[in-house]
Parts: sequence; structure tokens; C-alpha cells
Amino acid sequence: MKQQDGIHWRMPAAMCACWIIGLGLAIGHHFYYYSLDGTRVGNQSKQEWAQRFGTAFAFLTKTFLTTAVGIACIQSFWWILRLKPIRFSTLDSMFDIRGSIFNFFDFHIWLRGPNVAVLGLISWYATGLRYVPWLIFFFLTSPYRLIPLVTVVTPSTLSVTSDVGSYVLQQPIPDVVYEFGRFSTQADGGGPQPSNRLTRQVMSSVIQGSLLQVPAPGSNASYTLDFIAPNFQCQNASAYVNKTVNEYLLDHSSMTFRQNFLAFASSRNLTSDLEFMLFSPPSNQMWTWDDNLNATDYAGKLIFATYGNVLPQRLVVECALYNTSFTVNFSWPNGRQSIDIVDRKVLHRVLPQRERLSPTPANEDEVLSYTAISNALNNLFVGVCFNYPQRCTNSQVFSTPLADSAELSTSTDDEGNKLPSRLPTLAQAASQMGDNLTLSFFSNEYFLQNETEAQRINVTYRETQTKYVYSEKNLLIGYGVSVFVSLLCVIAGLLTMWNNGIAFTDSLSTIVRATRNKKFEDIVPGDKTTGSDPPPESLAKTQVLWVPSGATDDEPAGLKPIPTVAEPEKAENSGSSSPIAFTNRIWERKSYRPTSTRVDNTSPEGFI
Repeated sequence: MKQQDGIHWRMPAAMCACWIIGLGLAIGHHFYYYSLDGTRVGNQSKQEWAQRFGTAFAFLTKTFLTTAVGIACIQSFWWILRLKPIRFSTLDSMFDIRGSIFNFFDFHIWLRGPNVAVLGLISWYATGLRYVPWLIFFFLTSPYRLIPLVTVVTPSTLSVTSDVGSYVLQQPIPDVVYEFGRFSTQADGGGPQPSNRLTRQVMSSVIQGSLLQVPAPGSNASYTLDFIAPNFQCQNASAYVNKTVNEYLLDHSSMTFRQNFLAFASSRNLTSDLEFMLFSPPSNQMWTWDDNLNATDYAGKLIFATYGNVLPQRLVVECALYNTSFTVNFSWPNGRQSIDIVDRKVLHRVLPQRERLSPTPANEDEVLSYTAISNALNNLFVGVCFNYPQRCTNSQVFSTPLADSAELSTSTDDEGNKLPSRLPTLAQAASQMGDNLTLSFFSNEYFLQNETEAQRINVTYRETQTKYVYSEKNLLIGYGVSVFVSLLCVIAGLLTMWNNGIAFTDSLSTIVRATRNKKFEDIVPGDKTTGSDPPPESLAKTQVLWVPSGATDDEPAGLKPIPTVAEPEKAENSGSSSPIAFTNRIWERKSYRPTSTRVDNTSPEGFI
């Protein structure tokens, strides 16, 4: 008896390494698709490369897992040959079962396999692992066919879908520049007067009664802007102002009973302001000035007084310009402008400045620009309106949305004599008008910074996007089953390798070295040594058994041909009383066919 070669480290290491690499590739495939999930597809080329990488992951995973299973399958193949004789025709199907699907149609494999599998499962603990060769063999070869399905299933777990998504770009968004030259001109003997462009801007915003169209940085864009700007706001007059105005107009009711609206720019002396409005010619009704204004005074404010048909007395409203900090959301969903004030904080009231000062204050441009805006509003509203006949002197209040306020809508006969409950008050309507005016300056590039000076902020774009969708569950199930089954196969391969005591490959040199028995020369006819298909019938019907060690030089280790009329040789360490051996002998007896040639005949036909 010659000693066995032993298990070389190369095959066990290759089998385990292939399984580990396959596992790593499966995990890498998962994280690659996970990184793409929910992201934009981009152009067609990027989508194609994503599919190529996914297919490459699946193919490489399949390659390494099937290689690991294939190595285990080879160990099982030689293990079965060691346990009992196998006909060459069946041996061919078993050896090439990984290469051709047609080998699964070999009825002999399927006929004998279930019997051995059931008996082997029943006698597992009694007779040991070596009595279930067919169960293990099909266990190893089945995943070899199933694992390649991951190349079909797993790449398809990444798909695309259309969804409304968003992305962010940094873009220059200009702010309003409050420069003296853009907003105002210096009038002789008075404060800064509005420039022609400012007058048109104020009239467009106020008379239209809504926000002017602000240019969008792009389709479906939105951004949030923080800025400081003048804001025209109104509220009901203080008790002193309300009392003074009502008492004066009541004292002069013979002149004012037909008046339904009065607006004037106040100074420190309200009585003088009212007399100036009532008794001066319209051409002389200019905005009054006081050099001693302060933030707590009513002086310098725009005063509205209205007298509707259902009001018991004049309603007095005072308005002023305030320096205000804004946080505003600008958005254009589907091309429709939507501008919302998120937060505002009034910093202080803007006191008008009469002329340019020396030395120049740091904020002089802003103050003069704010004053010009205030004067533009004064020029629009200051004046008197009458009921009988319906007319206004200087004031254009009834050309603005203020005419739809609760107070002014009832101040004429044609509007009815009831106070509409759903209309805004005069103070509310005027304050809303002030918000529109402040924000409308962003619609005119004349008042804005150029792009080189503008602050770059994040602009969000929402659009219909094609995104990747990753079906994580399907990929993990597909790879999980393949990896788990291949792990079981690797374990089975290691066990069979340990039981054989030798590691095998499916190389041609293995077959050459395992077929050194001289009896093979008598089985193969001389004209069939080319190896052409099909094999000779004498060879196909011959049974072979693998013996791990040879008895003599004439009986070397390796494959040993067994005559069909002879009793099958017992495998090493196999008991004749085992269920597997017993059923195999029954099958051999049923398969026996008498032959006219004696066993000791030396002709090749004796091995059929």
C-alpha cells in the first residue's frame, strides 16, 4: 500500500478565497446600488455605465461563487467514485454536469439519486457522511446551476422612475441698491424728490395693487433672501392726532361735510397742516418740512382722514416709512410667482432728510433714497376727495387698492351704506400696499446690484427628474440565498476533501494520472483513441471505481475498471451491512445481464 499524497493547501484555499471574494462583491454591489438610490440619472451615458457596473458586479459575484461550488463539486465527484463503481456513461454525465445542461437528462442519475438520498438521510448518524454521495452531489451541482441566476435578478434591482426632485445651485442674487442718484433728485428749498424712474416704479406697484413680476433665476426656482429695506406701514392714529383732526374738521364742517378723504404730510402743528390743505390753492399744497423731527413725533408722517356714510366720526390713520429687516421666500412653481414674507423686524422709523449734509454720513445715500420714496407716496396720496360731486384734488387714492378698504368703500353713495365685514381696514390695505412696494423694487434691474456685486446664495430648483430606484430587498434575497447555499457547498466540499484525504481538480492531468491502470488499454479499441464522440459502447458500459492507494504496480491508485458481471468492490471503510451498500447490490442484481463471455476472458469484451 502506498501512502496517499495528502490534501494540498491550494484547492481548499482557492475554494474558500473564491467564496469570500464572491461575498465581498455581493456586498459591494449592494452598496453601489445603495449609493445610487434616489439620485438623478443624468444623461443616457451615465445610466448605461451604471447598468454596466451593476452587471459586472453580478457577473463577477456569480463567477467566484460558482468557482467555489465547482471545486467542491469535483471533490464530491471523486468521493462518489471511491464509494462504489459507476458506469462510464453516468460518469461522463456527472463529470460534465457543470458544462452541459443536457447531462441532467441522464435518467440513470435521477433514478438512483432519491433512493440513496433518503437512505443516507435516515442513516446519517448511524453510518456517517460518506453514505450520502448522491444527496451531496446534487446538493453541490444544483446551486451551480442556480447561482448564475443572480446575473439576471440582481442587475434588475436598480431601475429608474420619474419624480419631482430638487437640486441646489449657488447663484448671484442682487439686492436693491439705495443710492441717491437712482432714487432721487435734489429739489430747491425742499427734501429729496423722487426721480422719474422711482415715480414710475411707485405708481406701477401702488396702482396695480400687487407685486410686480420679479425675474426668476430659472424655471421652478426658489430661494430665501435676507435684506434690510424701507417699509411703508400704517396704523390707527394716536389719541392726540385723532382728537386734533376730528375737532378741527368738526369746527369747519361747513367746508368739509362733502369731503370723504383727506391726506396730508404732517408737521409739528397739525392745525396749520389742516389749514394749509383746506385753504391753500392746490398748486401750493406741497409736502411741509420741519427741521426738528424725531422718531417719537407724529410729525413727518402721512395722515389719512376718511369720513364714510356709516362712520360716526372721521377715521384717522397715520403712516410712516420704517427701516425693516426682512426674510423673504421667493419661488416660481410652474412659472407662477410666489413671494412670502417669512419674518420681519422693524429696526427704526426713517426720519426724512432735507438735503445732503457735510461731512457726509455713512448712510446718507440710504436716508436720501428712503426720503425720496416717502415723498413719492406723498405726491400720490396727499390731497382732498369730495362726495358731491365725486372728485379728488391732487390725490389719486381712489385709483389704488385703498379704495377697496372697509372705510373708503362706504364713503360714496354708489358703494352702499354698509361696512363690508370681509374687506381690509384702511390701515391694513395701506400696509399691504407698502409690502408690495418694498418687494417690487426687486422687479426692476435699475435699482438692483449687478451680478459681480451680488451675494451668491443657494437657489433650489424643483423639476421632474429621472431618479434611480433600488429594490434592496430583491438584491439581498438573491445574493443571500446564493451566498448561503454556496457556503453550505463549500463546507460540504471541505468535508468530502477531508474524507477523501486528497484534493482534486478537474484538469486533464488529473484524468491522465488517475487512469494509469493497464486494464483501460483493453477497454478502449485502437480506433477510438482519438477521444471523439460518442465513446465506444464497451467503455460506456464499463464500471469504474476510484481507489486511493494501489496494491501493486499492476494495480496502481486511481480509477480501476470493474467487469459488469463481477460483484462491485466494497469501498474503503464501507460496511457490507449498510443500507446504501444493500440497495446498491439489489440494483446491481436487477441490472445484471448474462453474457456469453467468461469473466476470465482477456478480450476487451469481457469488461462490458
